[in-house]
Amino acid sequence: MTAEDWRNATITDLFDEQVRRRPEATALRFDGVDMTYAELDARADRLARQLRSLGVGPESVVGVYFERSFEMLVALVGILKAGGAYLPVHQNEPPDRFRYMLDTAGAKVLLTHDPMAGRVPAVDATVVNLDRASDLPVSDEPVRPGTRPDNLAYVCYTSGSTGMPKGVAVPHRGVVRLVQTDAYDTVTEGETFLQFCSLRFDPSAFEIWGSLLNGATLVIYPPGPVSLPDLAEFLNREKITTLWLTTGLLHRLIDGHLDQLGGLRQLLGGGEALSPLHINRVHGAYPDLLIVNGYGPTEDTCFTSCHVVRKPVGDSVPIGRAVADTHLYVLDPDLQPVPDGAWGLLYTSGSGLARGYVGRPGITAERFLPDPFRPGERMYSIGDVVRRNPDGDLEFRGRIDDQVKIDGYRIELGEVANALGGLPEVKEAVVLGRDDVSPERKVLVAYVVPAERTGGLVPRLRLALHAKLPRYMHPSVIVELDELPMTPGNKFDRKALPTPEQLPRTADTDYAAPRTPIETLLADIMADALALAEVGVDDDLFEIGGNSLLAMDLLAHIRTVVGVDVPAADFFAAATVADLAEMIEARSPGISEKYSHAIG
Repeated sequence: MTAEDWRNATITDLFDEQVRRRPEATALRFDGVDMTYAELDARADRLARQLRSLGVGPESVVGVYFERSFEMLVALVGILKAGGAYLPVHQNEPPDRFRYMLDTAGAKVLLTHDPMAGRVPAVDATVVNLDRASDLPVSDEPVRPGTRPDNLAYVCYTSGSTGMPKGVAVPHRGVVRLVQTDAYDTVTEGETFLQFCSLRFDPSAFEIWGSLLNGATLVIYPPGPVSLPDLAEFLNREKITTLWLTTGLLHRLIDGHLDQLGGLRQLLGGGEALSPLHINRVHGAYPDLLIVNGYGPTEDTCFTSCHVVRKPVGDSVPIGRAVADTHLYVLDPDLQPVPDGAWGLLYTSGSGLARGYVGRPGITAERFLPDPFRPGERMYSIGDVVRRNPDGDLEFRGRIDDQVKIDGYRIELGEVANALGGLPEVKEAVVLGRDDVSPERKVLVAYVVPAERTGGLVPRLRLALHAKLPRYMHPSVIVELDELPMTPGNKFDRKALPTPEQLPRTADTDYAAPRTPIETLLADIMADALALAEVGVDDDLFEIGGNSLLAMDLLAHIRTVVGVDVPAADFFAAATVADLAEMIEARSPGISEKYSHAIG
């Protein structure tokens, strides 16, 4: 299919083409049972006729409330065949939020099945249970959706800054552009996709329509709790060749089951910054595996850009280049292009853009702007800070709304997280600006999952950060975790990250800031050891919460990090940062010059 052909096509056009070409091929597999393209088409046609009788047509929104199942896929295809658009509602949605989404999207019909029907709250919509709808009209007459590429295909609700979710309205053309892109290898009828992602997350559109609109087989993962061993075994048993996972889940699969990924042909990840450590591990193990970092917001139909990993990556995994029919701009605050290599804000335009937010004209106008480079078109303000590297690929630094201001400095949290995540000792890292650690100011808190459990990790990370970031960007606290908490959608759950058990400085002496690089490093180490926001160079360890056991641990860390052995008796006699620095410099002349990059 040429680019001109797919630009004029709808989801149902491309699905009907696969039914005509491959009616007896397997479209879906669930719980060991196959459904052919012809069978899926027939069941969806019957549902579409009933939906038409309920008033569903072009621009109508229909709610879908399912576990992963055949019925879920029949519902999606049937809604689109009727000309409507689907609105996924998650099984754990609170009743008020459930109703809010249906009401704001104007959904007057809700489809469900037996496993979920008893959990539907009172809604202002006709509820149809597909397991009980035995009286669906039967007819051989084909259903004509009457939709065009600009008609609505689905509504996906995302979190909103006001506390209420906002519904992203995605047209057919966005989905068609997503699954016809050439940003990665061409998807063929020989592929076997995994349907694993929840419908309320837009990568499910890639899984489902990437498979069904290209004649491939879509294998539906069983509903219920997921364990990594079961997922890994499922991939091998079902011979999955194309897999998309959220960053957090992908990292965990690589950690525990790298040896079971050999059957994959394409491995795609996204939703958060990918860890270079994990990507290099899987690339080293399977050099012929196509590894894709898929980047993009819901407002640009899942993928805006992609980076295909063809060689080991460095400190961060690039987000790559624009996918098909997509334009990317890196602009300054005046919407002027920045030079290559300079950081700027990312904007995108093209056929992947959503219409905007359902019933939210104000915020739609704020984020969907006139495209100054293509008159008559719109561009979307993604809100991410990026730059174009010498290879022409985009590098991601962080969200502009993740920017915090601490002690007068503006700090991008993503940049700090990337610096930590690029270290060999770290598997994963998330950085927050928290105001619940110190009562007087916001501080940076880093949460890290170590590559392996060894003593003295935090001091080593401190030392490494001195070579990567200016001092004002260093986290006040680094918290080691066994794993990062995850949301039901397998993204990092920042709200579940623990509040550090760190106290404000309570010393009687006036705070005196470090004056030399070695004092800066020692103050950081002592603050971590005491779980304090900061330590002044004249603060006595034993007066601000220390004891002899902690002092011994502290000296051991210093020996590891700095390579200088300070006798415990000498330190106990003068337990301040200033005195400790003096002792170290006396034993290792010139050590301050070695750490001269510590002050920024």
